[in-house]
Amino acid sequence: MSNKLNSKLSVPVLISIILHGIIIVILGYRFMQDSDANFGSINGNSIDAIMVDPSVLNEQYQRQLQSQINQQSAHNQRQEQINSQTDEFLQKQFEQQEQLKQLEKERQELAEKQRLEQIAANEAAKEAERAIKEAEKAVQEAKERAAREAERIAQEAKEKAEKEARERAEKEAKERAEKEAKERAEKEAKERAEKEAKERAEKEAKEKAAKEAAEKAAKEKAARARAEQAKRDKELNQLLGGLTSGSSNSSSGTPNRRGVSNGELGKYISLVQTAIRNNFNNPNGLYSGKNCILEIQIAPDGLLLNVNAKGGDDALCREALTATKLAVIPKPTSALYNQVKTMTIDFQPK
Repeated sequence: MSNKLNSKLSVPVLISIILHGIIIVILGYRFMQDSDANFGSINGNSIDAIMVDPSVLNEQYQRQLQSQINQQSAHNQRQEQINSQTDEFLQKQFEQQEQLKQLEKERQELAEKQRLEQIAANEAAKEAERAIKEAEKAVQEAKERAAREAERIAQEAKEKAEKEARERAEKEAKERAEKEAKERAEKEAKERAEKEAKERAEKEAKEKAAKEAAEKAAKEKAARARAEQAKRDKELNQLLGGLTSGSSNSSSGTPNRRGVSNGELGKYISLVQTAIRNNFNNPNGLYSGKNCILEIQIAPDGLLLNVNAKGGDDALCREALTATKLAVIPKPTSALYNQVKTMTIDFQPK
C-alpha cells in the first residue's frame, strides 16, 4: 500500500516540476528576444551623414532615451514579474514540497498505523484462532464427558433394571415354587386323606360287616339258646306238672355304673384334639386364632363313625375335617363311652 501511495504522489510532483521548468524556459527565451531586438534597434542601424537639427536630434535622443528607459522599466517590470512568478512558483513548489512532506509523513504514519493494525489484526486472528481451538477442544472434551456420563448412567440403569428383573424373577420363582409346593402338598395331603379315608371306609365297612355278621350270629345264637331254653323249660314244666311255672319270679336289676369325673372327660377330649392336631397342617400360622366346632361320633373301640362341622372358619373346618378323618382316636373306657360316643369339640390349631 505504501508503494502505491508513493506512486500516486510522485506523478503530480513530476508534472508540476516539468510545467514550472517549461514556464521558466519560455520566460527566459522571451527576455532574450526582447534584449536582442532592442540592441539591434539601438546599435545596429546605420546613420546617414545628414545634417540634422540638434534640437530634433536631442528630441530624438530624448525619445530614444525615454524609450530605453521605458523598455528598461518594462524589462524591470517583466523581471519583477518573472521574479514574482518565480518566487510564487518557488513558494508554491515549497508549499507543494511541504504538502508532499506532510503527505509523506501522513503516508508513513498511515503505513505505520496500518502496519500496527495489521500486526494487531494478526495477533487478534492468532488469538481468535487459539480461542477457537480451545473452544473446539473444550466442546470436544464436554462431548466426551457427556458421552461417558451418558454411558455410565445407561450402564447403571441397565444394571439396576437387570437387578430388579432378576429380583422380580427370583421373587416370582420363589412364590411360584411356594405355591406349587403348597398345591403339591395340599394335593398329596388330599390324595393321602382320600386314600386313607377310602382305606378307613373299606376297613370300617369290613369291620361293620364283620360286626353285623357277629351281632347277627350272636343274635341267632342267643335266639337259638332262648329257644332251646324255652323248649327245656317247657319240657321241664310238662314233667313237673307246671309246678315251677309261676312259682319262680324273675328278678330284674340295673347294673351299677361307676360315675365319670369331669377331669376324665376333659382329659379324653384333650387326647382327641391332640390326635387331630397331629394330622393338621397350619402353614406359617395361617389358621392361628381361628376355631371350628366339630361333632364326632365314635365306636366303643374309638373308631370314627362320623364327623361334621357345626360352625367356625370354613377353611379351617375343611382342614380340620380332613385331619379328624386321618386321626387315630383313642379308645374310651366303657364307663366313659356313653358320654363321648357323640362329642362336640371346639378345635383351635396352635
